[in-house]
Amino acid sequence: MKLIKWLFVLLVLAVVVGGVVAWTMPAEVAWRYAAPRFGPVSLVGVRGTVWEGHADGVSVFGRDLGELDWRIAKAPLLRRVVTADLRIKGADIDGSGLLERGGDGRISVRDARFRVPATLFAPALDIPSLTLLGSVTGTLSQATLADGRVVDAAGTARWSEAGVSGQAEARFSDILADFASKPDGSIAGTIADDGKGNLEASGRFSVSPAGYDAEAFLSARNDDARLRDALQYIGQPQPDGSSHLVIRGELFKLF
Repeated sequence: MKLIKWLFVLLVLAVVVGGVVAWTMPAEVAWRYAAPRFGPVSLVGVRGTVWEGHADGVSVFGRDLGELDWRIAKAPLLRRVVTADLRIKGADIDGSGLLERGGDGRISVRDARFRVPATLFAPALDIPSLTLLGSVTGTLSQATLADGRVVDAAGTARWSEAGVSGQAEARFSDILADFASKPDGSIAGTIADDGKGNLEASGRFSVSPAGYDAEAFLSARNDDARLRDALQYIGQPQPDGSSHLVIRGELFKLF
Protein backbone atom coordinates (compact mmCIF):
# COMPACT_ATOMS: atom_id res chain seq x y z
CA MET A 1 0.00 0.00 0.00
CA LYS A 2 2.86 2.37 0.83
CA LEU A 3 4.30 1.78 -2.64
CA ILE A 4 1.01 2.69 -4.28
CA LYS A 5 0.73 5.77 -2.06
CA TRP A 6 4.24 6.91 -3.02
CA LEU A 7 3.54 6.29 -6.72
CA PHE A 8 0.40 8.40 -6.42
CA VAL A 9 2.36 11.21 -4.74
CA LEU A 10 5.02 11.07 -7.45
CA LEU A 11 2.35 11.17 -10.15
CA VAL A 12 0.71 14.24 -8.61
CA LEU A 13 4.10 15.88 -8.25
CA ALA A 14 4.93 15.14 -11.89
CA VAL A 15 1.63 16.67 -13.00
CA VAL A 16 2.22 19.80 -10.87
CA VAL A 17 5.80 20.21 -12.12
CA GLY A 18 4.70 19.60 -15.69
CA GLY A 19 1.93 22.19 -15.30
CA VAL A 20 4.32 24.77 -13.84
CA VAL A 21 6.82 24.17 -16.65
CA ALA A 22 4.13 24.49 -19.34
CA TRP A 23 2.64 27.57 -17.61
CA THR A 24 5.93 29.41 -17.46
CA MET A 25 7.85 27.95 -20.40
CA PRO A 26 9.80 30.67 -22.26
CA ALA A 27 8.54 31.23 -25.80
CA GLU A 28 12.09 30.96 -27.13
CA VAL A 29 12.45 27.40 -25.79
CA ALA A 30 9.03 26.35 -27.11
CA TRP A 31 9.79 27.79 -30.57
CA ARG A 32 13.00 25.77 -30.84
CA TYR A 33 10.96 22.57 -30.65
CA ALA A 34 7.96 23.82 -32.66
CA ALA A 35 9.77 25.59 -35.54
CA PRO A 36 10.14 22.49 -37.78
CA ARG A 37 6.34 22.08 -37.81
CA PHE A 38 5.73 25.60 -39.15
CA GLY A 39 7.42 25.06 -42.53
CA PRO A 40 7.86 28.41 -44.34
CA VAL A 41 7.15 30.48 -41.20
CA SER A 42 10.24 31.82 -39.43
CA LEU A 43 10.51 33.79 -36.18
CA VAL A 44 13.48 35.73 -34.78
CA GLY A 45 13.97 37.57 -31.50
CA VAL A 46 11.37 35.43 -29.69
CA ARG A 47 10.67 36.34 -26.07
CA GLY A 48 7.93 36.17 -23.47
CA THR A 49 6.03 32.96 -22.66
CA VAL A 50 4.09 30.44 -24.68
CA TRP A 51 0.89 32.17 -23.54
CA GLU A 52 1.87 35.77 -24.18
CA GLY A 53 4.92 36.67 -26.22
CA HIS A 54 6.61 38.70 -28.92
CA ALA A 55 8.85 38.09 -31.91
CA ASP A 56 10.98 40.89 -33.33
CA GLY A 57 10.49 39.48 -36.81
CA VAL A 58 8.21 37.03 -38.62
CA SER A 59 8.68 35.98 -42.23
CA VAL A 60 6.79 33.67 -44.58
CA PHE A 61 8.58 32.15 -47.58
CA GLY A 62 11.41 34.58 -46.84
CA ARG A 63 9.17 37.67 -47.00
CA ASP A 64 9.59 39.84 -43.89
CA LEU A 65 6.22 40.87 -42.43
CA GLY A 66 7.26 42.73 -39.29
CA GLU A 67 6.88 42.11 -35.55
CA LEU A 68 4.51 39.55 -34.08
CA ASP A 69 2.61 39.62 -30.78
CA TRP A 70 0.42 36.78 -29.55
CA ARG A 71 -1.79 35.87 -26.64
CA ILE A 72 -3.16 32.36 -26.14
CA ALA A 73 -6.25 31.82 -24.00
CA LYS A 74 -5.86 29.08 -21.38
CA ALA A 75 -9.49 28.18 -20.61
CA PRO A 76 -10.34 26.81 -24.11
CA LEU A 77 -7.48 24.31 -23.77
CA LEU A 78 -9.70 22.31 -21.41
CA ARG A 79 -11.90 21.67 -24.47
CA ARG A 80 -8.84 20.83 -26.61
CA VAL A 81 -9.24 24.15 -28.42
CA VAL A 82 -6.32 26.53 -29.02
CA THR A 83 -7.36 30.18 -29.40
CA ALA A 84 -4.70 32.76 -30.23
CA ASP A 85 -5.04 36.52 -30.59
CA LEU A 86 -2.38 37.55 -33.13
CA ARG A 87 -1.03 40.94 -34.23
CA ILE A 88 1.55 41.59 -36.96
CA LYS A 89 3.02 45.07 -37.29
CA GLY A 90 5.52 46.05 -39.97
CA ALA A 91 6.68 49.16 -41.78
CA ASP A 92 3.88 48.87 -44.35
CA ILE A 93 2.01 45.74 -43.21
CA ASP A 94 -0.48 45.55 -40.37
CA GLY A 95 -2.72 42.63 -39.45
CA SER A 96 -4.65 41.23 -36.51
CA GLY A 97 -7.19 38.52 -35.82
CA LEU A 98 -8.25 35.49 -33.81
CA LEU A 99 -6.88 32.10 -34.86
CA GLU A 100 -8.51 28.98 -33.46
CA ARG A 101 -7.67 25.29 -33.83
CA GLY A 102 -10.40 22.94 -32.71
CA GLY A 103 -10.11 19.45 -31.33
CA ASP A 104 -11.24 18.08 -34.71
CA GLY A 105 -8.28 19.75 -36.45
CA ARG A 106 -10.26 22.57 -38.04
CA ILE A 107 -8.50 25.92 -38.21
CA SER A 108 -10.66 29.05 -38.08
CA VAL A 109 -9.95 32.76 -38.45
CA ARG A 110 -12.30 35.39 -37.06
CA ASP A 111 -12.40 39.18 -37.02
CA ALA A 112 -9.18 39.51 -39.02
CA ARG A 113 -8.08 42.91 -40.33
CA PHE A 114 -5.17 43.65 -42.63
CA ARG A 115 -3.34 46.45 -44.42
CA VAL A 116 -0.71 45.71 -47.07
CA PRO A 117 0.97 47.80 -49.80
CA ALA A 118 -0.59 47.47 -53.25
CA THR A 119 2.86 46.51 -54.58
CA LEU A 120 2.35 43.13 -52.88
CA PHE A 121 -0.03 42.22 -55.73
CA ALA A 122 2.36 43.31 -58.51
CA PRO A 123 3.47 39.71 -59.31
CA ALA A 124 -0.15 38.75 -60.01
CA LEU A 125 -0.83 41.70 -62.34
CA ASP A 126 2.55 41.25 -64.08
CA ILE A 127 2.76 44.80 -65.49
CA PRO A 128 6.53 45.51 -65.33
CA SER A 129 6.19 48.98 -66.86
CA LEU A 130 4.00 50.24 -63.99
CA THR A 131 4.34 50.39 -60.20
CA LEU A 132 1.21 50.05 -58.09
CA LEU A 133 0.54 52.86 -55.61
CA GLY A 134 -1.58 52.99 -52.47
CA SER A 135 -2.51 50.30 -49.97
CA VAL A 136 -5.06 47.52 -49.66
CA THR A 137 -7.04 47.22 -46.43
CA GLY A 138 -9.61 44.59 -45.65
CA THR A 139 -11.50 42.48 -43.18
CA LEU A 140 -12.04 38.74 -43.00
CA SER A 141 -15.05 38.28 -40.78
CA GLN A 142 -14.62 34.52 -40.74
CA ALA A 143 -13.00 31.60 -42.54
CA THR A 144 -12.47 27.93 -41.71
CA LEU A 145 -9.98 25.45 -43.17
CA ALA A 146 -11.37 21.93 -42.98
CA ASP A 147 -9.99 18.89 -44.84
CA GLY A 148 -7.94 21.18 -47.05
CA ARG A 149 -10.99 23.23 -48.11
CA VAL A 150 -11.90 26.79 -47.17
CA VAL A 151 -15.49 27.04 -45.93
CA ASP A 152 -17.67 29.76 -44.41
CA ALA A 153 -15.30 32.51 -45.58
CA ALA A 154 -16.50 36.07 -46.07
CA GLY A 155 -14.75 39.43 -46.27
CA THR A 156 -14.14 42.74 -48.00
CA ALA A 157 -11.13 44.67 -49.28
CA ARG A 158 -10.43 48.23 -50.47
CA TRP A 159 -7.55 49.54 -52.58
CA SER A 160 -7.16 53.11 -51.32
CA GLU A 161 -5.16 55.96 -52.87
CA ALA A 162 -4.97 53.68 -55.88
CA GLY A 163 -2.81 54.55 -58.85
CA VAL A 164 0.20 53.66 -60.97
CA SER A 165 3.57 55.24 -61.75
CA GLY A 166 6.26 54.42 -64.29
CA GLN A 167 5.65 54.54 -68.03
CA ALA A 168 2.41 56.34 -67.18
CA GLU A 169 1.20 58.29 -64.13
CA ALA A 170 -2.42 58.15 -63.00
CA ARG A 171 -4.61 58.06 -59.92
CA PHE A 172 -7.68 55.84 -59.74
CA SER A 173 -10.93 55.63 -57.88
CA ASP A 174 -10.78 53.41 -54.81
CA ILE A 175 -11.31 49.78 -55.84
CA LEU A 176 -13.69 47.67 -53.74
CA ALA A 177 -13.91 43.89 -53.47
CA ASP A 178 -16.29 41.49 -51.74
CA PHE A 179 -15.50 37.80 -51.47
CA ALA A 180 -16.85 34.57 -49.99
CA SER A 181 -16.13 30.84 -50.12
CA LYS A 182 -17.86 28.56 -52.64
CA PRO A 183 -19.06 24.96 -52.20
CA ASP A 184 -16.01 23.64 -54.09
CA GLY A 185 -13.63 25.16 -51.53
CA SER A 186 -12.56 28.12 -53.66
CA ILE A 187 -13.03 31.81 -52.84
CA ALA A 188 -14.84 34.03 -55.34
CA GLY A 189 -15.57 37.73 -55.36
CA THR A 190 -16.46 40.84 -57.31
CA ILE A 191 -14.53 44.04 -58.06
CA ALA A 192 -15.95 47.54 -58.58
CA ASP A 193 -14.85 51.16 -58.21
CA ASP A 194 -16.39 53.40 -55.56
CA GLY A 195 -17.86 55.76 -58.18
CA LYS A 196 -16.00 58.81 -56.84
CA GLY A 197 -13.04 58.95 -59.23
CA ASN A 198 -12.23 58.85 -62.92
CA LEU A 199 -11.67 55.09 -63.18
CA GLU A 200 -14.67 52.92 -63.92
CA ALA A 201 -14.00 49.30 -63.00
CA SER A 202 -16.02 46.10 -62.78
CA GLY A 203 -14.94 42.49 -62.65
CA ARG A 204 -14.72 39.23 -60.77
CA PHE A 205 -12.03 36.94 -59.35
CA SER A 206 -11.58 33.47 -57.84
CA VAL A 207 -8.83 31.84 -55.78
CA SER A 208 -8.33 28.11 -55.19
CA PRO A 209 -5.42 25.77 -54.39
CA ALA A 210 -4.96 25.39 -58.15
CA GLY A 211 -4.32 29.13 -58.58
CA TYR A 212 -6.09 32.43 -59.13
CA ASP A 213 -8.19 33.78 -61.98
CA ALA A 214 -9.53 37.32 -62.47
CA GLU A 215 -11.15 39.44 -65.16
CA ALA A 216 -11.92 43.17 -65.15
CA PHE A 217 -13.09 45.87 -67.54
CA LEU A 218 -11.51 49.30 -66.98
CA SER A 219 -12.36 52.64 -68.57
CA ALA A 220 -11.76 56.37 -67.96
CA ARG A 221 -14.51 58.68 -66.81
CA ASN A 222 -14.68 62.42 -67.51
CA ASP A 223 -12.26 62.13 -70.44
CA ASP A 224 -9.24 61.75 -68.11
CA ALA A 225 -6.29 61.80 -70.54
CA ARG A 226 -3.67 60.57 -68.06
CA LEU A 227 -5.88 57.67 -67.08
CA ARG A 228 -6.52 56.73 -70.71
CA ASP A 229 -2.76 56.74 -71.26
CA ALA A 230 -2.20 54.46 -68.26
CA LEU A 231 -4.86 51.99 -69.42
CA GLN A 232 -2.81 51.34 -72.56
CA TYR A 233 -0.34 49.43 -70.37
CA ILE A 234 -3.01 47.48 -68.49
CA GLY A 235 -4.68 44.53 -70.16
CA GLN A 236 -5.91 44.42 -73.74
CA PRO A 237 -6.95 47.83 -75.20
CA GLN A 238 -10.48 47.88 -76.60
CA PRO A 239 -11.79 49.94 -79.60
CA ASP A 240 -13.71 52.24 -77.24
CA GLY A 241 -10.56 53.13 -75.26
CA SER A 242 -11.29 50.83 -72.35
CA SER A 243 -9.11 47.93 -71.25
CA HIS A 244 -9.91 44.25 -70.73
CA LEU A 245 -7.68 42.77 -68.03
CA VAL A 246 -7.39 38.99 -67.61
CA ILE A 247 -5.15 37.51 -64.90
CA ARG A 248 -4.35 33.85 -64.27
CA GLY A 249 -1.56 32.29 -62.26
CA GLU A 250 -0.36 30.01 -59.50
CA LEU A 251 -0.49 31.09 -55.87
CA PHE A 252 3.09 30.19 -54.99
CA LYS A 253 4.35 32.79 -57.49
CA LEU A 254 2.91 35.55 -55.32
CA PHE A 255 5.45 34.74 -52.60
